[in-house]
Amino acid sequence: KESKRALTAGQTVAAVLGSGLLLTAISKEMIVLDADVLAGTFLFGCTYAIGKKVGPIVTQSLDKYTSNIESTMSEGKQLQIQAYDEAIVEEKAAAASLKIAGDIFDIKRELVQIELEAEYRRRVKSVHTEVKKRLDYQVELENTKKAFIRDHIVAWLESEVIASITSEQEEANINQCIASLSLLAPQ
Repeated sequence: KESKRALTAGQTVAAVLGSGLLLTAISKEMIVLDADVLAGTFLFGCTYAIGKKVGPIVTQSLDKYTSNIESTMSEGKQLQIQAYDEAIVEEKAAAASLKIAGDIFDIKRELVQIELEAEYRRRVKSVHTEVKKRLDYQVELENTKKAFIRDHIVAWLESEVIASITSEQEEANINQCIASLSLLAPQ
C-alpha cells in the first residue's frame, strides 16, 4: 500500500533521534532498567490507557455537572437581571412621575394665584358695597336734613303769612271768593 504522502527527509528525524538517545542511555546504563523503572513505565502506560478509556465518560459527567451548576447560576442571574430590569422600569416611572409632579406643582401654583385673585376681587367688592352703603347713608341723611329744613321753613312761612293776614283782609278775601263762586254757579 502506498501512503498518500511520501516520506521526505526530516520527517522521521525526531523519532529516530529520540529512539537512538534512549537506547544509548540504556546501553551506557544512564537509565537502569530495574523494577522501579519498569513499574513506573507500566504505571504510566496504564494511567494513559485508563485516561483514554474513562476520560471521555468522566469528562461528559463533569460537563453535565458543570452545565447543571451553570444553568442554576444562570437562572439566578436571569432572575437578578429581571429584578434589575423591573427596578429600572420603576425608577423610570418614578422619574416620569417626578417630571409630571413638576407640572402639577406649576398647576397648583397657578390655582393658588387664581384663588388669591378671586379673594382679592371678593374683598374689593365687599369694600365697594360697604362704601356704597355709607355713601347712601350720607345721601339719605342730607336728604332728610333738607326735607326737615324745607318742612320747617314752609311751616314757618305759613304761620307768618297767616299771622300777617288781618281780619279785614280775610273778610275781603272771603267776599271775593263768594262773588267768584256765584258767577260760576248757574243761575
